[in-house]
Amino acid sequence: MVQGSRRHEARVVAAQNAYRTLASRSRMEILHLLQQTDGALTVDAIARHVELHPNTTREHLDRLVAGGFVAREAQHTGARGRPRLSYRAVEREAASTMDARARDQLARLLVAGYGRPMAAVEVEAEHAGRRWAEERGPAPVEATDDPEVAQLVALEQHFEELGFEPEVDRDALEVHLLRCPLVDLARERTEVVCSVHLGLTRGVLNRQGGPLEAARLQPFVGPEHCVLHLRRS
Repeated sequence: MVQGSRRHEARVVAAQNAYRTLASRSRMEILHLLQQTDGALTVDAIARHVELHPNTTREHLDRLVAGGFVAREAQHTGARGRPRLSYRAVEREAASTMDARARDQLARLLVAGYGRPMAAVEVEAEHAGRRWAEERGPAPVEATDDPEVAQLVALEQHFEELGFEPEVDRDALEVHLLRCPLVDLARERTEVVCSVHLGLTRGVLNRQGGPLEAARLQPFVGPEHCVLHLRRS
Protein backbone atom coordinates (compact mmCIF):
# COMPACT_ATOMS: atom_id res chain seq x y z
CA MET A 1 0.00 0.00 0.00
CA VAL A 2 2.85 2.37 0.90
CA GLN A 3 4.66 1.50 -2.30
CA GLY A 4 1.55 2.25 -4.35
CA SER A 5 1.14 5.59 -2.57
CA ARG A 6 4.74 6.49 -3.37
CA ARG A 7 4.24 5.64 -7.03
CA HIS A 8 1.14 7.84 -7.10
CA GLU A 9 3.02 10.73 -5.46
CA ALA A 10 5.85 10.33 -7.98
CA ARG A 11 3.35 10.47 -10.86
CA VAL A 12 1.76 13.59 -9.44
CA VAL A 13 5.12 15.34 -9.04
CA ALA A 14 6.20 14.35 -12.55
CA ALA A 15 2.94 15.58 -14.08
CA GLN A 16 3.18 18.88 -12.22
CA ASN A 17 6.79 19.31 -13.34
CA ALA A 18 5.69 18.72 -16.93
CA TYR A 19 3.05 21.42 -16.58
CA ARG A 20 5.59 23.86 -15.13
CA THR A 21 7.83 23.22 -18.11
CA LEU A 22 5.00 24.17 -20.47
CA ALA A 23 3.86 27.16 -18.42
CA SER A 24 6.06 29.65 -20.28
CA ARG A 25 5.21 31.56 -23.42
CA SER A 26 8.86 31.56 -24.53
CA ARG A 27 9.22 27.81 -24.08
CA MET A 28 6.00 27.23 -25.99
CA GLU A 29 7.30 29.40 -28.84
CA ILE A 30 10.57 27.44 -28.90
CA LEU A 31 8.75 24.10 -28.84
CA HIS A 32 6.37 25.27 -31.56
CA LEU A 33 9.33 26.33 -33.71
CA LEU A 34 11.13 23.01 -33.28
CA GLN A 35 8.00 21.00 -34.02
CA GLN A 36 7.54 22.95 -37.26
CA THR A 37 11.18 22.40 -38.29
CA ASP A 38 12.62 19.39 -40.06
CA GLY A 39 15.83 18.40 -38.33
CA ALA A 40 17.62 20.24 -35.55
CA LEU A 41 18.42 23.91 -34.91
CA THR A 42 21.30 25.55 -33.07
CA VAL A 43 20.80 27.82 -30.08
CA ASP A 44 21.67 30.89 -32.15
CA ALA A 45 19.17 29.99 -34.85
CA ILE A 46 16.43 29.40 -32.28
CA ALA A 47 17.27 32.64 -30.47
CA ARG A 48 16.93 34.63 -33.72
CA HIS A 49 13.52 33.11 -34.47
CA VAL A 50 12.04 33.73 -31.01
CA GLU A 51 13.90 37.04 -30.49
CA LEU A 52 15.60 36.08 -27.24
CA HIS A 53 19.20 36.31 -26.06
CA PRO A 54 21.08 33.04 -26.73
CA ASN A 55 21.77 32.55 -23.02
CA THR A 56 18.07 32.92 -22.19
CA THR A 57 17.19 30.60 -25.06
CA ARG A 58 19.66 28.02 -23.76
CA GLU A 59 18.04 28.11 -20.32
CA HIS A 60 14.61 27.48 -21.83
CA LEU A 61 16.03 24.65 -23.94
CA ASP A 62 17.56 23.06 -20.85
CA ARG A 63 14.12 23.01 -19.22
CA LEU A 64 12.54 21.50 -22.33
CA VAL A 65 15.27 18.84 -22.51
CA ALA A 66 14.84 17.99 -18.83
CA GLY A 67 11.08 17.68 -19.38
CA GLY A 68 11.54 15.28 -22.28
CA PHE A 69 10.05 17.59 -24.91
CA VAL A 70 13.31 18.37 -26.74
CA ALA A 71 16.45 16.35 -27.53
CA ARG A 72 19.96 17.79 -27.54
CA GLU A 73 22.52 16.44 -30.03
CA ALA A 74 26.09 17.26 -30.97
CA GLN A 75 27.03 18.40 -34.48
CA HIS A 76 30.39 16.89 -35.47
CA THR A 77 31.90 19.05 -38.21
CA GLY A 78 35.43 17.65 -38.14
CA ALA A 79 36.86 20.91 -36.84
CA ARG A 80 38.88 21.07 -33.64
CA GLY A 81 37.22 21.99 -30.39
CA ARG A 82 33.92 21.12 -28.80
CA PRO A 83 31.10 20.14 -31.18
CA ARG A 84 28.19 22.55 -31.57
CA LEU A 85 24.93 21.56 -29.96
CA SER A 86 21.63 21.51 -31.76
CA TYR A 87 18.08 20.80 -30.64
CA ARG A 88 15.05 19.06 -32.10
CA ALA A 89 11.54 18.31 -30.88
CA VAL A 90 10.95 14.81 -29.55
CA GLU A 91 8.18 12.81 -31.21
CA ARG A 92 6.78 10.35 -28.69
CA GLU A 93 3.98 7.84 -28.60
CA ALA A 94 1.52 8.16 -25.73
CA ALA A 95 3.20 6.56 -22.73
CA SER A 96 1.70 4.27 -20.12
CA THR A 97 1.93 6.54 -17.09
CA MET A 98 -0.24 9.52 -16.28
CA ASP A 99 2.68 11.96 -16.09
CA ALA A 100 4.07 10.92 -19.47
CA ARG A 101 0.64 11.01 -21.10
CA ALA A 102 -0.03 14.44 -19.64
CA ARG A 103 3.32 15.69 -20.86
CA ASP A 104 3.15 14.32 -24.36
CA GLN A 105 -0.49 14.89 -25.12
CA LEU A 106 -0.82 18.28 -23.46
CA ALA A 107 2.20 19.53 -25.38
CA ARG A 108 0.74 18.21 -28.64
CA LEU A 109 -2.65 19.77 -28.02
CA LEU A 110 -1.35 23.14 -26.86
CA VAL A 111 1.29 23.54 -29.52
CA ALA A 112 -1.15 22.47 -32.23
CA GLY A 113 -3.29 25.50 -31.46
CA TYR A 114 -0.59 27.91 -30.43
CA GLY A 115 -0.07 29.84 -33.63
CA ARG A 116 -3.29 29.10 -35.48
CA PRO A 117 -6.32 31.31 -36.13
CA MET A 118 -8.54 31.46 -33.07
CA ALA A 119 -11.83 30.64 -34.80
CA ALA A 120 -11.36 26.84 -34.87
CA VAL A 121 -8.93 26.37 -31.99
CA GLU A 122 -11.50 26.07 -29.21
CA VAL A 123 -13.50 23.33 -30.93
CA GLU A 124 -10.42 21.43 -32.08
CA ALA A 125 -8.74 21.62 -28.68
CA GLU A 126 -11.88 20.51 -26.85
CA HIS A 127 -12.44 17.57 -29.19
CA ALA A 128 -8.80 16.50 -29.03
CA GLY A 129 -8.75 16.64 -25.23
CA ARG A 130 -11.97 14.64 -25.03
CA ARG A 131 -10.74 11.96 -27.44
CA TRP A 132 -7.48 11.58 -25.55
CA ALA A 133 -9.17 11.22 -22.15
CA GLU A 134 -11.66 8.67 -23.49
CA GLU A 135 -9.05 6.59 -25.29
CA ARG A 136 -5.88 6.89 -23.21
CA GLY A 137 -6.81 8.83 -20.08
CA PRO A 138 -6.69 7.58 -16.48
CA ALA A 139 -8.48 4.33 -15.75
CA PRO A 140 -11.96 4.61 -14.22
CA VAL A 141 -12.11 4.49 -10.44
CA GLU A 142 -13.70 1.53 -8.68
CA ALA A 143 -17.45 1.54 -9.14
CA THR A 144 -19.70 2.46 -6.24
CA ASP A 145 -23.43 2.30 -5.64
CA ASP A 146 -23.58 5.95 -6.71
CA PRO A 147 -22.21 6.54 -10.24
CA GLU A 148 -22.27 10.29 -9.65
CA VAL A 149 -19.87 9.95 -6.71
CA ALA A 150 -17.58 7.77 -8.81
CA GLN A 151 -17.50 10.43 -11.53
CA LEU A 152 -16.63 13.14 -9.02
CA VAL A 153 -13.85 11.00 -7.53
CA ALA A 154 -12.41 10.31 -11.00
CA LEU A 155 -12.54 14.00 -11.87
CA GLU A 156 -10.93 15.03 -8.60
CA GLN A 157 -8.11 12.52 -9.06
CA HIS A 158 -7.55 13.71 -12.61
CA PHE A 159 -7.11 17.35 -11.57
CA GLU A 160 -5.06 16.43 -8.51
CA GLU A 161 -2.57 14.57 -10.69
CA LEU A 162 -2.22 17.64 -12.89
CA GLY A 163 -1.68 19.99 -9.95
CA PHE A 164 -4.91 22.03 -9.97
CA GLU A 165 -5.71 21.58 -6.25
CA PRO A 166 -9.40 20.77 -6.92
CA GLU A 167 -12.22 21.21 -4.42
CA VAL A 168 -15.51 19.49 -5.29
CA ASP A 169 -18.84 21.06 -4.33
CA ARG A 170 -21.41 18.37 -5.07
CA ASP A 171 -24.38 20.45 -3.97
CA ALA A 172 -23.52 23.24 -6.42
CA LEU A 173 -22.20 20.79 -9.06
CA GLU A 174 -18.93 22.72 -9.23
CA VAL A 175 -15.27 21.81 -9.12
CA HIS A 176 -13.08 24.68 -7.96
CA LEU A 177 -9.60 24.56 -9.47
CA LEU A 178 -7.62 26.64 -7.02
CA ARG A 179 -4.23 26.63 -8.69
CA CYS A 180 -3.66 26.74 -12.44
CA PRO A 181 -0.24 25.22 -13.21
CA LEU A 182 -0.39 26.88 -16.65
CA VAL A 183 -1.52 30.27 -15.42
CA ASP A 184 0.74 32.47 -17.59
CA LEU A 185 0.02 30.53 -20.75
CA ALA A 186 -3.67 30.31 -19.89
CA ARG A 187 -3.93 34.09 -19.60
CA GLU A 188 -2.42 34.51 -23.07
CA ARG A 189 -4.21 31.63 -24.82
CA THR A 190 -7.28 31.05 -22.67
CA GLU A 191 -9.25 29.61 -25.59
CA VAL A 192 -6.64 26.87 -26.13
CA VAL A 193 -5.70 25.93 -22.56
CA CYS A 194 -9.23 25.99 -21.14
CA SER A 195 -10.72 24.18 -24.15
CA VAL A 196 -8.17 21.38 -23.75
CA HIS A 197 -9.05 20.97 -20.10
CA LEU A 198 -12.79 21.12 -20.77
CA GLY A 199 -12.35 18.36 -23.33
CA LEU A 200 -10.26 16.30 -20.91
CA THR A 201 -12.98 16.75 -18.30
CA ARG A 202 -15.69 15.53 -20.65
CA GLY A 203 -13.57 12.55 -21.62
CA VAL A 204 -12.92 11.58 -18.00
CA LEU A 205 -16.63 11.83 -17.13
CA ASN A 206 -17.67 9.82 -20.19
CA ARG A 207 -15.08 7.14 -19.57
CA GLN A 208 -16.16 6.75 -15.95
CA GLY A 209 -19.84 6.71 -16.87
CA GLY A 210 -22.68 8.31 -14.93
CA PRO A 211 -25.17 11.17 -14.96
CA LEU A 212 -22.72 14.08 -14.80
CA GLU A 213 -21.41 16.04 -17.75
CA ALA A 214 -19.30 19.19 -18.01
CA ALA A 215 -21.29 22.30 -18.85
CA ARG A 216 -18.52 24.92 -19.03
CA LEU A 217 -15.20 25.99 -17.58
CA GLN A 218 -15.22 29.49 -16.10
CA PRO A 219 -11.67 30.89 -16.18
CA PHE A 220 -10.02 33.21 -13.67
CA VAL A 221 -12.64 33.96 -11.07
CA GLY A 222 -9.49 34.61 -9.02
CA PRO A 223 -5.78 35.03 -9.87
CA GLU A 224 -5.33 31.27 -10.43
CA HIS A 225 -8.84 30.08 -9.61
CA CYS A 226 -11.15 28.61 -12.23
CA VAL A 227 -14.52 26.90 -11.78
CA LEU A 228 -15.72 23.85 -13.66
CA HIS A 229 -19.52 23.79 -13.84
CA LEU A 230 -21.21 20.40 -14.10
CA ARG A 231 -24.79 19.35 -14.80
CA ARG A 232 -26.83 16.19 -14.62
CA SER A 233 -27.83 14.78 -17.96
